Amino acid sequence: MADTYTIRKALDLASTAAAYLLPEVVDQSIRDFVSKEPVIYNVVNKVPWATNTYWIRKRTALPTAEWRPDGGPLPAVSDTAYGKVSKTVKYLYTRGEVTGPMQEAAGSVFNALASEVETHSAAMIEKLSTDLVTATGASNDIQGLLYQISTDTSLNAGGGTLDAAGAALSLELLDEAIDNTAGTADVMVISQPVRRYINGLLQAQQTFNDSIEVAAGFRVRTYDGLPMITSPHWSSNTDILFIRRSDARLLVHKDLTFEELAKTRDSTDFMIKGYFGFALEGRPVRLTNFTTP
Repeated sequence: MADTYTIRKALDLASTAAAYLLPEVVDQSIRDFVSKEPVIYNVVNKVPWATNTYWIRKRTALPTAEWRPDGGPLPAVSDTAYGKVSKTVKYLYTRGEVTGPMQEAAGSVFNALASEVETHSAAMIEKLSTDLVTATGASNDIQGLLYQISTDTSLNAGGGTLDAAGAALSLELLDEAIDNTAGTADVMVISQPVRRYINGLLQAQQTFNDSIEVAAGFRVRTYDGLPMITSPHWSSNTDILFIRRSDARLLVHKDLTFEELAKTRDSTDFMIKGYFGFALEGRPVRLTNFTTP
């Protein structure tokens, strides 16, 4: 039987076996290569809501007024018309599991369960951040900004869609879109390439844009006083959205909640849930179908 010295001498550092003898040092922190900054989630107005339906009453028509001659009969009675419309709360879930051996193997290096719960929570915010713009109400989801501006305008005053019909994006088009919001918009949702193109237009006309810090600590460029918000969860080079932040309401019926599920094996099975609705009011405008180089 070979002695220890002989074995050590036989293990060349270039051999596969020797690799297992080399100590491996791994940084305890985990680098996140997948999560994105939840810009839209942080920008919208979060409103606690007690029921699973968000109702609003809206005035749909004004009473009439008429000129009449001196001593003539009064005009007929006219009434204001009202309506009631709603958005419903939808239910968002994620489910995770961490086995007992995995939790034990993590030891004092990190808390495997806490790390997984944190990651699942981030996934919920990722989903919300995307759907706040793009969701259509299908597959049990909410209706996002695009849908509530261009398709279902029942909760807003119908600033609507401004179709550029293939024309090049210009400052005139931006001004027209802002005008269509009746001066209510206080933020633009925009892609990074479109923002760069607008910066170029401003520089070409020797017009300077400023920057401003919006809620949640974002410092962004502005046009005509409106912050240009870019989100990694939505990027369109042919669309710009003009909204008032206070009109974009994320209805929080139940905020993100952790619940441990019944055990069926040696693991911690859990879910995270949240009940949310989304209502877009005011006079939002979608500038679309323009071109940029």
